[in-house]
Amino acid sequence: MSVAHYYVRRDELVRDASSLHSYFGREGKGVLEKGAYMEVSVPRRFFYSSFIALFSKPAGDIVCPHFWEFKPLIGCPFNCSYCYLNGTFFGNKAPKMKNLADASRILDQFLGWADSQGLRVLLNAGELTDSLAMPDWTRALIEAVLPVLECHPNHKILLLTKGGVRHVAPLLEDKGLNEFFIIAFSVNPPRVSQLYEKGAAPPNERLEASKLLQGKGFTFRIRLDPIIPIDGWRIDYAVLIKMMLKEYGLKPERITIGSLRGLTKTLRFIKDREWLKYLDKSEKTGWGLKLNTELRIEIYTHIIKKLRENGYEKHIALCKETSDMWQKLVSKGLLNPPGTSGVWELVSCNCIL
Repeated sequence: MSVAHYYVRRDELVRDASSLHSYFGREGKGVLEKGAYMEVSVPRRFFYSSFIALFSKPAGDIVCPHFWEFKPLIGCPFNCSYCYLNGTFFGNKAPKMKNLADASRILDQFLGWADSQGLRVLLNAGELTDSLAMPDWTRALIEAVLPVLECHPNHKILLLTKGGVRHVAPLLEDKGLNEFFIIAFSVNPPRVSQLYEKGAAPPNERLEASKLLQGKGFTFRIRLDPIIPIDGWRIDYAVLIKMMLKEYGLKPERITIGSLRGLTKTLRFIKDREWLKYLDKSEKTGWGLKLNTELRIEIYTHIIKKLRENGYEKHIALCKETSDMWQKLVSKGLLNPPGTSGVWELVSCNCIL
């Protein structure tokens, strides 16, 4: 019995899309070109389980394509003031490793189903943890899942981190891991990190780690998220972008940007409340409180222009932003349209292939 539907773009298919059920838009949402995306029924055992889940929470005005979560590790040892895991785990985000043998077994079953549907999937192993925060755990995870990935070579796992050089060491110890893992680094300027990202690797170490992986042939991505408008933020982020693209010579596959946001549960369980001064209580969205609208427009405009000025020509997307904000930036020629509401098939962001 199916309990959900997963919408996939043509480039997420490994065989003729005509063999899947075409989906041409819902009533009132317009009609897409045939084959732009597909509707796939998701078996109950994979829609939400201890190890695999289809992330489909944002609705209404929030642009966020559905993506797959992989959850063998949860929690985080870093102490970022704004971390939404404080709300997710009701104030206790201590790291936990689940049974990796069970995780591998369920992963094998899930990827077998994906193969049978002709899908290529990216599993985000960093939605409920920092994927590389504890190198010994990373080694154990790689050892457990690598045989499964080798049997299902069309799929990849996404590892999201604020870690540095020592944290990526497990990825450099075995050849061929770049075929199965995509790495995403969340980066903020040094002053922002010092204030609000306690315990995480310094930003320059994250960039150095990115450069190491780039040299080993890994596909990697950058998240400039959450952008926090401290005094002098324009200069801070401009310097960070120049350092990233020019000094380190990084060439991320895509860059996802987002501004500070506060979910209701996050606000209930956080300990450091100093950063709440940046949120606008009138900015209530489908993904919590946000910065003032005009300030967000100013921030995104500044960041996107600096990325382009420094030679970045690939995909840029917003994270957990409103469709109205997307359209404002589309009208300025800064972003492409995100696509159909609820599907967002034109978005190329961090968490999907």
